[in-house]
Amino acid sequence: MMAQLPNGLSAFRLACVPILLWLAWGGARDAFLVLFAFGLLSDVLDGILARRLGVESEFGARLDQWGDFALWLTLPLSAWWLWRELVVRELFFVLLALVSMILPTSIAFMKYREVPGYHTWSVKGGAIMMGVAVPLLLLFEVPELFRAAAVFQVVCAMDELGITLLLADCRHDVPSVFHAARLRKDGG
Repeated sequence: MMAQLPNGLSAFRLACVPILLWLAWGGARDAFLVLFAFGLLSDVLDGILARRLGVESEFGARLDQWGDFALWLTLPLSAWWLWRELVVRELFFVLLALVSMILPTSIAFMKYREVPGYHTWSVKGGAIMMGVAVPLLLLFEVPELFRAAAVFQVVCAMDELGITLLLADCRHDVPSVFHAARLRKDGG
């Protein structure tokens, strides 16, 4: 039972997506934010639990990645429905973050015909930045950290694009482009 908990947390994020969209469509800002926060918390906990319980798996890594991707992709549309004026005001940074998230994944998919779960250090840092910045923006209209986090997403995208460029085969859990260069040099 405990061995399935990390995958259950990742699956929870996927299950949140239609509910989050429904809440946003219905204008339920508070409920949306609470569920989104639980989704972010599940992202923090699933990897920690998988490592502590010794149940890391390729399936778990992929499920985690799809859960992250789906959860974060609900945010722009939901924010459009719930905080339209704010999204319009910050549109450049919203689009910058979206393109930085979607472009590397799309290019990796075109190259490998599958979506890698690099789980880079930069993306982990970017997720933490966004996890703090988005609530500050939506709840208190403090845009500075969101703008910095959106710009940092470009760094994350360059890291992931570099990994895709360097590695011939789809790999998971590659912490940085420097690790990818070492893997390539070592023939891996």
